[in-house]
Amino acid sequence: MTVLPRFTSSDLALMPEDGKRYEVIDGDLHVPHQPKWHHQFAASRLYRFLDEWSEATGLQAPRLLGRASGAEHEYSWLR
Repeated sequence: MTVLPRFTSSDLALMPEDGKRYEVIDGDLHVPHQPKWHHQFAASRLYRFLDEWSEATGLQAPRLLGRASGAEHEYSWLR
């Protein structure tokens, strides 16, 4: 039985700077495709809606989180 290596967030620093996005999920290395323009458009519209809702209600605020934050997604809702 072959045991595959388990990747960690420290391994991300060793990945090449080749324009690809590397992610570690449950110890597995993933290299997802870049989102298409319509995904980016929909995500920006959703962010704008949530930001305006937050301003109007004063309840919570969406935050843009980058890779360095350790966030699972680029857009996360913080309490």
